[in-house]
Amino acid sequence: MFLGDQGRDAIIIKRIVTLEHFPAIGPPSSLGQVFLGPFYYYLVAPFLLLFNFNPVGLAFGVALLSLIGSIIAFFLIKKEFNYSTALIFLIFLSFSTINIQFSRFSWNPNLLPIFSFLTLYFFYKTLAQKNKLHAILFGSFLSFSIQLHHLALFLLFPIFFISILYFWRNKKISLITLLPNYLISLTFFFLFSLPLIIFDLRHNLLNTINLIKFFSQGNPTDHEQFFTRFLETNNSFYSHIFQLNMNQYFALFCTIFIFIFLIKKSLSQKYLFLQINLLSFISYLLFFSFFNTTRIAHYYNPVYLSFFLILAWIITNISKNKFIRFFTLALILAFYLFFNIKSLNYLFIKTGNNQVKKAGIIAKSILQKNPQIPYQTVALPYVETDGHIRYFLEIKGKRPLPADTLIEPKELYVLCFENCQVLGNPQWQIASFKNAAIDKIWKTENITIYKLIHKT
Repeated sequence: MFLGDQGRDAIIIKRIVTLEHFPAIGPPSSLGQVFLGPFYYYLVAPFLLLFNFNPVGLAFGVALLSLIGSIIAFFLIKKEFNYSTALIFLIFLSFSTINIQFSRFSWNPNLLPIFSFLTLYFFYKTLAQKNKLHAILFGSFLSFSIQLHHLALFLLFPIFFISILYFWRNKKISLITLLPNYLISLTFFFLFSLPLIIFDLRHNLLNTINLIKFFSQGNPTDHEQFFTRFLETNNSFYSHIFQLNMNQYFALFCTIFIFIFLIKKSLSQKYLFLQINLLSFISYLLFFSFFNTTRIAHYYNPVYLSFFLILAWIITNISKNKFIRFFTLALILAFYLFFNIKSLNYLFIKTGNNQVKKAGIIAKSILQKNPQIPYQTVALPYVETDGHIRYFLEIKGKRPLPADTLIEPKELYVLCFENCQVLGNPQWQIASFKNAAIDKIWKTENITIYKLIHKT
């Protein structure tokens, strides 16, 4: 995938690589003018340079990091539990349609599954071993996760609750014993969040105020119909995991069964890591149910790996009878693999959408008209974006004006993705283009391009 959002990010990352600009904020979130941190940009920037500014490099970086993260998760689970649990976990993760899709293109939420999982792991190790290195990694990965997507904030609940529970269980451990490590984690959390904090301070707490407004005025919650929203949230999660439409009450039964089974079987402190992942999974479904938004796949990114661990552990501990364990494993894996592999049919198609190539062709067709600087591009209808086209224009040395500039361009190139009425269009870049006249019209890659000039 290489569309407007990927092009917008590629432009910012290109400017990091060329040492032109080092952003203190990341992409805007779906909450309006609430920005994420810039961590993702700096993380994948080396891959753009490695691929000589071909945006495929960014997708390669996401794929490579996802692969490395999967291998790391396998060895961590093997160490904490056993080889069988780790192997089953890895099979679930490796054939997950959702996680494969998120590993194939550049987008900040795509790396959140592994970063959230590692956040919970290093939190667990900070509690269990009281190691300063683990405390540093915990604070760092918590910052990274929240910078990848704001929904990672829900990780704070299991972290807070388990901390209280841990102190209650281990009354001999004083607060002074763990306080230094918590302070270390907090220090590194703020250290890696510092660019966004500085941005917020310099812009009159823009991020903080808009986030507060979202919760206080944006009416994101619906308390009266919480159970209905929970059924929908829970059911959507399993639908994404198993790639089929499930009955809401069967999905609810699955969650209740998982919760009861683990509560009965894993109350021992030696299963602390499993308890953390269970609490993260359940609390995430509950908190997310308060939000009035579509239940699309990437909104569940913080808990996919936690769920795979839980499911793998249940299968390996369902019974002491080897035949029952094997039958359960075979049944669930057959069901899971059938529907997920079926949904991966696009991997077997010889030709894809070639979105990178198409964006380059469209940009080339504009460059052939020798645009007079300063010039501007805009996409119609308003729901379309042109970041992917702008990226290729920029790396070819013909950078258009920023989309939000007030500078008047000499020429305006309108990219029409559908049937468009260009002259007189209320879209602000077109409406503010004085004495507009159509100079040229041409079509490339199913997009009609209008070159507008000022009437003399």
